[in-house]
Order: sequence, then C-alpha cells, then structure tokens
Amino acid sequence: MRIPFTLSVAATLLALPGLAQSIESQKISFEYVRLPLVPLSGSVHTYHAEVVTRYQDAIAQQKAAHAAAVTTAETKAAEAKKEYKAQSFGAKAFNKIVLDEGKPKDAVLPAADYTPQVFDTQTLATTYVTVSGLQRTPGPDADLQVVVGLDGFTQGEIVQQAIQGSQMKIGGVATGDGIKHAYQVSYKSPLSVKVTAKDGTVLLEEQLEASTAYRKASTEAFATEAGLAKYWQANQMVFMRKLDDDLMKENMKLVAELLDSRLGQRTLTRSTRVVVVTDKNINYDEFPQAYEKAVMGYKLLAQPNRSADAAKQMQEALALWNKALAESNPKDKKARIDAKVTAATLLNAAEANLWLNNFDEAERLLVKLKLLDISRYTEAAKELDVLLQDQRTRYLANHKG
Repeated sequence: MRIPFTLSVAATLLALPGLAQSIESQKISFEYVRLPLVPLSGSVHTYHAEVVTRYQDAIAQQKAAHAAAVTTAETKAAEAKKEYKAQSFGAKAFNKIVLDEGKPKDAVLPAADYTPQVFDTQTLATTYVTVSGLQRTPGPDADLQVVVGLDGFTQGEIVQQAIQGSQMKIGGVATGDGIKHAYQVSYKSPLSVKVTAKDGTVLLEEQLEASTAYRKASTEAFATEAGLAKYWQANQMVFMRKLDDDLMKENMKLVAELLDSRLGQRTLTRSTRVVVVTDKNINYDEFPQAYEKAVMGYKLLAQPNRSADAAKQMQEALALWNKALAESNPKDKKARIDAKVTAATLLNAAEANLWLNNFDEAERLLVKLKLLDISRYTEAAKELDVLLQDQRTRYLANHKG
C-alpha cells in the first residue's frame, strides 16, 4: 500500500522481521511554539537589554597591588645597593668570603597576574541578550528591562602536573623518564540575570549556576620543568585571554537559552516518528489513515489560528490508534495487534496525546509501553517522556486557574 506524504520530510523505513507484516517508522519534522516557564502579560511587547560589568574596581585594585609590589621590590633592591656601597672594603671582603654575599643584584620584579578583559557590553547585549517573541527597544520605556551582570574572569589555582608519557628513544637510547610537565589552571566567570517589568515586578533574578563553578584547562606539556616555565612566562597572558574569551561566549549563550526558556515564545522544530503497520494478508488500513491525519495535525501546531484544526486531525488519528489498541493482545504472536504492533501504537498515541495537552493519558501510555520491554520502543518512550514533562510544566505555568 502506498503511504501518502503530506509534509516534505524524509522517510526512513525500518522494517522489522516477519512474514508479510511490516512495521515502518516514518521520520517527520514539524514546528511548534514552546511556551515560556514565566508567562508574560499580554501587554508585554518590548524589552531593553543591557550588560553591565561589575569588576572594574577589582581590576584597578589588582593593578594597584601589582604596582605596589613592583615598587617595594625596586625599593628593597635600591636600599641593598646603597648599604653595600656604604660598606668598607674589608666588610665587603668579609661578606664575600665568609658569608658568600656579593654585590646586590637588580630587583626581581613580581610577575603580573592576568587582568580580566573588559568586554564591549553593547555588543554582548545585542548579540546574546534576546527574548523571542518580543521586540528589542532602547531606553527605559520598554515593557521589560533585562540586565546581565558580569563579575569578570576569576583565576583560581595554577597547579603543575606531571604527565606520564612514553619514553623518547634516539638510537635505541632513552632520552628521559617519559614524564612531561604542564600547568592546570582553574577559572570561572560568574554572571547573573535580572528581568524587571515596567511596574517594578522582578520576573527573574538569579546567578547563572553554570558560571559559578570553576573549570580546568591544561597547557601543552613539556619534557622539562624549565621548558614549561619558559613557555608560561612568554604565553601566560595569551593562554588566559583565550580562556576568558571562550568562557564569556559560552556563558552568554547560556544566558540567551535561559531567557528564551523562561520568557520567550520560540518556534522549535521537533523531529519524531509516526509508526505505520502494513501487511499483505491482514488489513491494517487504520495505520496509514492515522499517519496522514497525525502529520496534518502536527503541521498545524505552529499556527495559533489553526489550533482547532490541528486538534481535530490529531484526535481523529488518536481515535484510530485507540481502536487498534482495543484489540491489543501482546502475548499472542498471531494476533493482529501483537506485542510489536501494540508498542508502535502506544508510542503513536502517547505523542498525539502530548500535543493535545492530555499529559496524564500520554504518561499512562508510556508506562504501558515501557512494561512491554521492547528495547527500541523503551528508548523512544524515555525520550518522549522528557519532552512530556517539560511540556506539562510549561502548559500548567501558562494555564494557572
């Protein structure tokens, strides 16, 4: 039987072993509008995005502390030279011969720590701070004020690592013990997000949890500690700058995802399967019929003005699958609706119920599906359950009372 296609989607036919029976997973993609976890009033249409830095004072203090340390080192060296110059020839000779103290050397200046980069906050706000479904607007007259606060790049411990590697041999002779040396750097770049409505109500205020945990990065490894030290002296600032840049981009992407999930109404694409059963000898006509109706219903999900049409198509598909499930006999391999057909039908029906917001029924069907313990369908049930719980949470948040 030829299965009609009503969406321009690829079809992957995964035929299961059997005689004339064929259970085929038709791959489909469709769009839907994801509801926000924090519902907004219908009067909210605009937002103003701002990124602020909160670490300039810390940078100034860091630079001042380093400058003071340099001054102290230089002062101590100058005083030592002055004292040495004032000593008599005999005292200098005594100190050199007996105490092994020669002429004071120049000051050893302390190395500066990496200074966190001060980013272009306007570019960050424009690039990453968005709320889907709302229009960006400048100034305080926006319906929402979105502020992302940056606490700056924080360098933690720098630990030297000894890495066991293979020994290098030249002419059959080992040149070392195979130990290489590297630095492992801990770092983080905390930030927070605050969203305030026009009336002053705080809709969202939290520290981005992922940004508060230290990460670790290792330098390249060197055969000797001296080689590592030389590399670090020349490349520390470049190495840390890359960590700073990369982490800021990653964290700002998390901000965009957070705002989108909590407040946005984004159109997402769902890739799934509708299972169709056919047989040369047994009538399974309800399955291609249900497939066509389900695909038509899913296609309309992203169109709010067609929600009634979408529901009608999915309900008609569901009625056909429920009729098949009424014949389910998983223990009889010769039954029309045997274990595998039952599993396929339960999966189809669970997904349709999810999009009809019948979450309890969808969950009940997934439980029955998992009890059949057919591996490919059990995995599909787990994946669908994750989406189900998220959709349930969002639906309930937007339909309180």
